[in-house]
Amino acid sequence: ANVGVLRDLSVNLEKNYSVPDSDCNVIELASTPDELYQNDLKKLISISDDVTRVTVQNVAYTSYEGVAWTKLDVLITDTLKGDLKVGDVISVFNLGGYIPLRFKNLSAEEIKTTFLKETIDGEKTIQKSDDLILCLVQTPKNSPLPNGAYERVSYTGQLYADGDNKFVQMITDSSETTEKTYSYDDIKKMT
Repeated sequence: ANVGVLRDLSVNLEKNYSVPDSDCNVIELASTPDELYQNDLKKLISISDDVTRVTVQNVAYTSYEGVAWTKLDVLITDTLKGDLKVGDVISVFNLGGYIPLRFKNLSAEEIKTTFLKETIDGEKTIQKSDDLILCLVQTPKNSPLPNGAYERVSYTGQLYADGDNKFVQMITDSSETTEKTYSYDDIKKMT
């Protein structure tokens, strides 16, 4: 669907890190978060403030209180639940991303070229123009993230388009990743 921007509700970043160049030293760290409703999509939808289909407009990396975050500015192409409108652009924060390392024993050159890449187990890197379904909550007031931002209720509350109006939910349990595929119509029925 070709959707234009109706309202820009995205937020600005205090710190913005670029993707490291190929000659940089990138240390990768995979995290496995605790998940209360890890693989129950119906439950994830029920606890979400908003469930939206989006197209990724921009991907940026930042940190708050020493924790790496990825900020996705997304254009809403369909609203399945909540008050957000088709044409709204919002900022969604995902745990993980690139963060420069600042250890005292690194030289000035090593500080410029050493990055930590933190990912949630099994999670694909989001690209500009990706078509996603997101189960979202507004960031709480006491969060270090910017006011007006959104977060996923779980990393499993982010489904990836897989062509032919099908979406894939990735679920990681220790070292095993399971993919569940849903039709767009099935997801709509859950909302």
